Amino acid sequence: MKHVFWILPSLLCGRSGPNHDPWNPAELLAGGIGAVLSVNQGDLVHPEDFESLGVSYQCTPLSADAPPRPGDLEICLQNLPIGYDFVISHITRGSAVLVHCRHGKDRTGLFMGYFLKRYLDLTTAASIDRVRRERPAAFTATGWDKFAVQVLDAC
Repeated sequence: MKHVFWILPSLLCGRSGPNHDPWNPAELLAGGIGAVLSVNQGDLVHPEDFESLGVSYQCTPLSADAPPRPGDLEICLQNLPIGYDFVISHITRGSAVLVHCRHGKDRTGLFMGYFLKRYLDLTTAASIDRVRRERPAAFTATGWDKFAVQVLDAC
């Protein structure tokens, strides 16, 4: 599968969204993806395409601002646990989950860091380092390196 990076092999992966790199839902399913979480507004995602394949879909947007603005921390603190619950519900049923935003790096990276911190009980620094190992472009939008630390420390 093009543009996919695995944070937890066979469980959780990330990717750029179809508004940046077009995708084929059937190809994602064939690659083992059973659920998709949009952490942007779900631009160019067609939930009915996933539903027709039996792939679950949820849109739980995080901040889209670069640099982050006042109020973005609260948006993330509210929505990260919602996305986490969606991912956990599918992982525990044996379905791999794909998380995406537009470029698959900042919002996706933030969600991945949050997931790793909570699921594996990692520190903020360790979760960010692990995300960056798999997705070196993570947290490179203006202000997102510090914002990720701020959000993950607040969780």
